[in-house]
Amino acid sequence: MSELLLFFVAGVIGGIVNAAAGGAKLFVFPMLLAAGLPPLAANATGAVAMWPAQIAAVWVNRKGLFDAPGALFRQMAPALVGGFAGAVALIFSSESGFLAVIPLLLLIAVGAIVLGRQLATLMQRAFPGDRLARVSDVLMFAVGFYGGYFGAGLGFMLIAVLSVAGGITLQRANTMKNLIAFFIYSVAVVPLALSGLVDWRAASTVLVGGLIGGFIGGHITRYLPDRPMRYTVAGLGLVLVGTYLLR
Repeated sequence: MSELLLFFVAGVIGGIVNAAAGGAKLFVFPMLLAAGLPPLAANATGAVAMWPAQIAAVWVNRKGLFDAPGALFRQMAPALVGGFAGAVALIFSSESGFLAVIPLLLLIAVGAIVLGRQLATLMQRAFPGDRLARVSDVLMFAVGFYGGYFGAGLGFMLIAVLSVAGGITLQRANTMKNLIAFFIYSVAVVPLALSGLVDWRAASTVLVGGLIGGFIGGHITRYLPDRPMRYTVAGLGLVLVGTYLLR
């Protein structure tokens, strides 16, 4: 019962964080580790458990998403390939190898969460003019790979790439990132679910907690500003980075 309670709490916190600031994996992953799951199993279980949370975000922002399905698929195709490749890479990773890259993955997630939508401005400066359009497929693949392998902070990365490579408004990019993130996770979940890494008892309990946490987080965001919540999540993420570096 204590394990199930921990799984449930992990889901609730992850759901709240996901709705309020993004980066649920920063909390779900270490809590699954604390419950005794090996690192690879904790990562795969968290990915599968939090995947349904994307469905609600897509449904809420569904208006106009499929006006040009061909162009949309062309834009997200590299990310889907990357998502599948990232999941396969995770499955074939060793526990020691995965543990070695965890601090780097956490730092990437923290950076994406702290910068938020400023990532789009930084991307424009890094790839001025039409240079970004020429490397957009590579960037989409890289973002997809990260999503399939770890995923924390993925939404902010997608907004940055979409808003500058796609020539669309930031608001439109924010809507599209939910859909593309959903498909990236959907592609990644298939090999992860078949890998034998997922603890289904934990995943189902985290899923229920995540849905409840998402509902709570959706209400919290009505009253609290976005930036302080993101900085709080990122600060706790840095504590996690320090914890792994000192192990």
